[in-house]
Amino acid sequence: MGNLAQVFLCKTASFSKFDFKVILWYNSLSSFLRRRNIESKRRSVKLFKRQIEESQKIALLTHEKPDTDAIASLAALKKLIETNFSGKTVDIFADADNSSDQLKQFIKEDELNVQRVPIYDLAIGLDAPNSKRFSKFEDIFLNAKATVQLDHHITNEYFAENNLVYITSSTTEIIYIIAKLMNLEISNGVCKMVYAGMITDTANFTQGSRKKSTIATLNDFYDRKLDLESISEYFFKNNSISKNKLLERAIHSMKFYFGGGLALMKLSKQDFLETGAKPGEEEGIVNQGISTKGVNIACIFIKRDNNLYYVSLRGKAGVNVAKIAEKFGGGGHESMAAFTYQGNLCDIKADFFKECKQELKTCEDTIKNGISFDDEPSLNSDREK
Repeated sequence: MGNLAQVFLCKTASFSKFDFKVILWYNSLSSFLRRRNIESKRRSVKLFKRQIEESQKIALLTHEKPDTDAIASLAALKKLIETNFSGKTVDIFADADNSSDQLKQFIKEDELNVQRVPIYDLAIGLDAPNSKRFSKFEDIFLNAKATVQLDHHITNEYFAENNLVYITSSTTEIIYIIAKLMNLEISNGVCKMVYAGMITDTANFTQGSRKKSTIATLNDFYDRKLDLESISEYFFKNNSISKNKLLERAIHSMKFYFGGGLALMKLSKQDFLETGAKPGEEEGIVNQGISTKGVNIACIFIKRDNNLYYVSLRGKAGVNVAKIAEKFGGGGHESMAAFTYQGNLCDIKADFFKECKQELKTCEDTIKNGISFDDEPSLNSDREK
């Protein structure tokens, strides 16, 4: 709260001197905590650089069923370490059996999931809220001599010795910010990987977290004259025929609940077989549900083997789908989240609908207020006068 606002409130809302002192104390404490938070992050970055410098054998790990941000984070950080720190052995791990060939373009020149040493000097977790998301490679992380993690999920559990967690567009953006703070050499190739993670984890900047740092990073890329349009086209205008057939199946399965506030879709193993779609081609299909007018939560249940479901969620402003995912052992961001479920859908239906209904209630005011394109007074208008 600014000083003018404080004075205004004290004059118009009958605030006592005690109330005013409380406001000033609160502002001072908030400012102090912000400074301490910035200093803490700077110390974490310095420690991270020292950890890389002191380590010879380094493992990079990301979550199971990795998306573009996860795979691009592996590739970008591996490239940065090998370019800027001599004599390092960097191995990368991801339970990527179900990832599309499109995502594997980032790591085509690398050996994925080849463990060259029994214990690593340093393990770096990427884009995962907890170590369990490393799946069958979790022990590599837990047994390492030192651990670091880079992540942007609000549900992060701060599970490493050094936790570089920033709520922003993507983990690739965090890697870029840290590389700049370390004054590392950053190639155009790495920048392209960073951009790929940013646009795919925000659905081309339409959802997820976007900060001032996101705009600053984009400005850097424009200054480099990178061909960003072709990268966007690769991810958003490059669907295979089989993916479009899969999309048709998902849309056909779409059902609406709670007055149209919830859109639910499903895909079976049979849908993949009959359309010829590969695992991973379902990525982004859930966005078709959230793009529907009146829908504030969209969900898709994707059936794997033995009643194992991958569940992806999307939400609009005022809804926190990460809270829903957390209830079922998952996590993510306010507008994008996911979880896995083993069992019969009938057993989860009541609890899942209960959580969705609760979140839809919390967003009612936001929905009613809608959006205005009228001119609004600047927050600094009083000062400007």
